[in-house]
Amino acid sequence: MQAHGVRVFVKRAGVQLHRLIPSGQNRFSTASSASPESETGAHHKQRERELILSVLSTVPSPREARKFLNSVSGNETMRSQREFEERQARLATEEPTMRTPGQLVPGEILHSERAAEARETEAVPRRLTASVFIDGLESPGACERTGKLLAQIQRIGVSPVVLLANNGSADATCGGYRSIIRQVHQLADAVEREGGKARPINEGVFFNNPYDRTDLTVDPELIGAAIAQGHTPIISPLMADAELQVKVLKPRVAAAAVARALAQSTSTRHAMAGSGGAFSLLVARLILLGGADGLTGEGNVFHRFVNLEEYYAEVAAACAQPDVLELMRTCLAILPPTAAGIVASVDSDPSLVLKGLISERPVATQQRARRNQGVAQQGQAVRRAGIPSYRPLPNYPFVDIGVRDVAKTADVVEAPTQFTLLRHGFQIQRHKKLDTCNVPRLRSLLESSFKRTLDAGQYFERLRQLQSAGGVEIIVAGDYQGAVIVTHEAVAGAESLPYLDKFAVLPSAQGTGMADILWAQLRRTCPSCMWRSRNDNGVNKWYFDRSSGHVRAPAQPGATQWVFFWYQSSVPGQRTLTVDEIQSGIAVSQKIAPSFV
Repeated sequence: MQAHGVRVFVKRAGVQLHRLIPSGQNRFSTASSASPESETGAHHKQRERELILSVLSTVPSPREARKFLNSVSGNETMRSQREFEERQARLATEEPTMRTPGQLVPGEILHSERAAEARETEAVPRRLTASVFIDGLESPGACERTGKLLAQIQRIGVSPVVLLANNGSADATCGGYRSIIRQVHQLADAVEREGGKARPINEGVFFNNPYDRTDLTVDPELIGAAIAQGHTPIISPLMADAELQVKVLKPRVAAAAVARALAQSTSTRHAMAGSGGAFSLLVARLILLGGADGLTGEGNVFHRFVNLEEYYAEVAAACAQPDVLELMRTCLAILPPTAAGIVASVDSDPSLVLKGLISERPVATQQRARRNQGVAQQGQAVRRAGIPSYRPLPNYPFVDIGVRDVAKTADVVEAPTQFTLLRHGFQIQRHKKLDTCNVPRLRSLLESSFKRTLDAGQYFERLRQLQSAGGVEIIVAGDYQGAVIVTHEAVAGAESLPYLDKFAVLPSAQGTGMADILWAQLRRTCPSCMWRSRNDNGVNKWYFDRSSGHVRAPAQPGATQWVFFWYQSSVPGQRTLTVDEIQSGIAVSQKIAPSFV
């Protein structure tokens, strides 16, 4: 990467690069703890260079970079996580009759006693954590690549908690026991060779509840003590029962128990056991490294992003990795809603997984096949018509579901390894009329999201008129925590044009994947769409990444300056916008009165 690109990234992030790559005696840095005799200067510089390039290759937005840096600083909690816990604390103090199922958000609910204690104690620092489940290290080089990944995760200020799952190759025999212990220590050695610090934990983590032998429990003290010393705990799936007989735990059972222990250690008021009162956890990612580089369905359809609350049944019906899907669903339901899941191959390049850790966006191929001839011709026509064409960043994927195997032609580039991003997500409601919506809740959502006062009478009257004309699509996520409003505008000489009228997310729902969930719903509902945004809107960078094209309206003295966006469907047979439709859509959009006062 050229030096100019590095400077641009640092400037956009609004931070110094040395904050992202800790050094010296920073408590998150582990490479600095290695003795000079354990590595040559050249080897250390090479590792440092690889880490910097891996981090820079994630191309995070300024918001993502600041959010990540704040979360690893130890002095600031992610706003969405903090607001979520405060909201749950308020709900816990209310009478049960005042609470409705729609008010409950997936994740741990603070009980009344904990809420009272939270008001009396001071907040403890948070330690950003990634829970990593590894399902097999048999492939050549997998152990070294995984060790490198874990060492790099440490270096960027994240504390990984690793569970080496039993993928069926080991049983409860003496040979199976030795096989698991050997893999745990081999992985720890691989982390150490890459300049990290690891602590194998073979026994003592799992135990049965003495009052309920079917209830598997995890002792978080061993995990917290390892993290406090700057080590990555690598846990084996072994447990000694009451008769001191060693058992090999199934992946789903062991993973759920670890996730439960981590979720119980995320309080902002109580330190994690074993940390000496120094910190609690902030679980950001649940990473599963296995044999597949993501979730696939019937016809080898690759799922880049899955909203489990809405599409679990649909994906599970034809998923080629049902056990993985069920494991991720179980664990994400236990963890706080700000945690996201990543399913990647154990053979993935470490930089690919770092993308999913730092950025909140699903990652697809880093190299795209060139557009087909029809789309290329349309792009030339758009430029001739005076509308500049815009192509998103090559490493940013759309969140729709695409076919993985593409016919290999001269114009197609082989897709590299990718991964699936999962969120526990939210239930989705769809409305075609305002009468079926909770209009006061919708108004409150719009005003909270845009931080402006809605001209409610004029705006909702316009929607009611369009209901009987072109039509209206209202997509609501969760308990009115996010919404998309699409109107079908009349365009001369063509069928109605889908127009994205509002895209709103509550501030308290930021960080939960709400925006990507709503965007995926929008793409399913409207294969092609247009919208406008104020020229100074801070969300425009987000729109640029997801649009197929844009044009800035000519400057008019005293008038609002707009940027007009559109996206096109890449699925054969679905509607795409012609140049004339885009031009007509821009003309119609300019006539729509502002919605806020």
